[in-house]
Amino acid sequence: MNYGKVAWVVILWAKAMQTAKPFFLALISSRSTPPARTSLLAFLLLVVLALPLTLAAQENQGTEIVANLATGRVVFCVTRDAIIVAATGGGGEVGSHPPSVLPVSAGRIGVLLGAIDWTEPGTGKNTRFDAYLPTVAADALRRPRQKPTEEPSEIEDIGVGMLEEIRPVVDQIHHKLDLAPDEPLVQLILADYVQNYGPEIWLLQYRVRQQALAENYWQTRILRPAYLQLYPPEKGQPHTFVEADYPANLPQLQLAGHLAQHDPQFDRVTHSSQEISEAIDLIAAGNSAKALSSPTSDFMRAAIPLAGGNQADLVMADLDMNRGFRWILAPQERIPPAKAPPREPDAPSLRNRGPRPQ
Repeated sequence: MNYGKVAWVVILWAKAMQTAKPFFLALISSRSTPPARTSLLAFLLLVVLALPLTLAAQENQGTEIVANLATGRVVFCVTRDAIIVAATGGGGEVGSHPPSVLPVSAGRIGVLLGAIDWTEPGTGKNTRFDAYLPTVAADALRRPRQKPTEEPSEIEDIGVGMLEEIRPVVDQIHHKLDLAPDEPLVQLILADYVQNYGPEIWLLQYRVRQQALAENYWQTRILRPAYLQLYPPEKGQPHTFVEADYPANLPQLQLAGHLAQHDPQFDRVTHSSQEISEAIDLIAAGNSAKALSSPTSDFMRAAIPLAGGNQADLVMADLDMNRGFRWILAPQERIPPAKAPPREPDAPSLRNRGPRPQ
């Protein structure tokens, strides 16, 4: 039990009762009729019920947890021998992070976008979701390899594990968030190779719902993640660059579109070497899985800034089929190590699993 929170609630109720005390005394000493007294008593009870929330809103001012967003563009390309990822910042306020690219494990790449960096002004405590992601994935990988088909996949286990890390932070949000109804607060992209299946890329979106409890005081709860498979594409669709962005109104780089339009700047990069030309011809034809990874990454490194990406914070990595994760352009900012908060023994668990993502 969190005794600090219990004490805080008791103090708020004490303040509420102290504020309402003169009204109750006036009610007792008044000569009003019984029906009038009943109506006044009901009104006063409503006031007493509402006062703690109003006082909580006042207590909350100036101490609200604040987020620093990770915004920008992410581009994947699944080639013959590796999955390549590139990320560049953009679309956020001054001080925002670029998308956080990191090795989730030796055989999986992760990218986090959105509200991933949180600070409590009163204590200075900082929480970064990208610092927790490798541990969450490691817990999912400890599951037995042989399991019934109805059991959740590793992607689902990672998704639920991150949900449990995000929930305590979201519970502390009591101001109105400027989000569209379906706009996620956090996005997680996972890319890996699955035995007897091949390469896959999943987008996990974490949305929130808010309820107004008092003026300027909101209750915020995190929803279970929505799963969207970005790769492989539907049957008959081209295998080419896969792009994702945060926020949603940030224009995509549209590398495939520039190739289709024979943009002169892109043509110069494409024909800068025979290896790049052969790889990009395959990607432009919708056959990225036949292209070699090395010339493809060389093309992406040169083409992304031409398409509008920020070259200064460009990060690139690949997931080699045989050697696992490798940095091509490592990020300038290091992810701080996670400090796991102690869990209360009776803390609720969110591992009631729903249907498998389709």
